[in-house]
Amino acid sequence: MEINWGLIPRRFWASAWRRRDDWNGHRISLVFILAILVGAALLYYLTNQLAAFIGWSAFDPRTILDDSIPFVYWMMIPYSTLYYYYFIAAWFGIKSESMLRENLIFHQMLIMSCWIVFVIFIVLPVEIDLRSNMDVPESLFWKIQFDLMHSVDEPWNAWPSLHIVQSLLIVLVIRRWFPAKSKIQSLLHGLFWLAWISLVLSTMMVKQHFVFDVVTGIIYGLACWKYWFKPTLDRIGGQQGEKIFADVFDS
Repeated sequence: MEINWGLIPRRFWASAWRRRDDWNGHRISLVFILAILVGAALLYYLTNQLAAFIGWSAFDPRTILDDSIPFVYWMMIPYSTLYYYYFIAAWFGIKSESMLRENLIFHQMLIMSCWIVFVIFIVLPVEIDLRSNMDVPESLFWKIQFDLMHSVDEPWNAWPSLHIVQSLLIVLVIRRWFPAKSKIQSLLHGLFWLAWISLVLSTMMVKQHFVFDVVTGIIYGLACWKYWFKPTLDRIGGQQGEKIFADVFDS
């Protein structure tokens, strides 16, 4: 079963696409980042605040494993690296015309995949009641980091973890665009996976997510990639993609 939601580029990309060569190709990179900020980050904040306002929890996924995972304040560093993932996908996926088409459709699908999670946040919300076990150092630096995170993220951003979903999909698409064809590239792939694993662990170690959130995030991300993202990118990267983009942007 293949899903092709988002196969057709939306018209709001038209101006960015026609000027895709501006600034050495990075003008459209900034448009991708802006689209994520508006289409995903802003809607996430509004959804998160709405779930907190409703204050209803559909079920409790907490297990003994969640309580046994220690709070590690410095894991805030890998936790915060998610925002670099957005930059990596937008900035480096412009090496060819076909890659650029894939990049545009990838961001379109990434935003849509977030919308599905937002519906879950509202329909089946779960409160993440883990913050009481946190012992943040007195250092002003760390206090600012956690205060900022908690002011933006009400504890209703549970499952599936968007930190996991978004970062996993970006890792997979980067591996698609830049396959390991040398020892150096294989090493870079390995380092990328290690960075991602540290991000996964950080979501639990800074008490932002249950284990359940992480597991469902991985399942959802892999399912999106196998049945939705990869088949769609395969189509848009070939001659069919050229025709689709010409029909939308040259008509």
